[in-house]
Amino acid sequence: MESEVVDSKFLESMAKRRPFMKRMFTVFISQEPKRIQDIRNALNDRDQERLRHLVHSLKGGAATIGVERVRACCLEMENASKAGDLEKAAELMDKLELEIRRAYAFMFKYLAEH
Repeated sequence: MESEVVDSKFLESMAKRRPFMKRMFTVFISQEPKRIQDIRNALNDRDQERLRHLVHSLKGGAATIGVERVRACCLEMENASKAGDLEKAAELMDKLELEIRRAYAFMFKYLAEH
């Protein structure tokens, strides 16, 4: 079974802290598009160390707010960059961009409804 865009257990755990979660979603939406572009630039520049650092940072942010599929994709990209397999990392970029768009859509909808 494919995991949820945002982990339902995370959402339940944050139910009583909705204003805090809304702030976290807002920060994620406002900051991560630049990091996604930076990741793409690192791939294009074949900057393995910068790529590893950027996807590691995004992985942590995604894990913090329950965006599991983004986190998992970042982990795969981080492992590929550690192994020096930039072709594999590049293949994963489209998947990462798809999952991040799904996360943004979920967050925008959540913010509109709460």
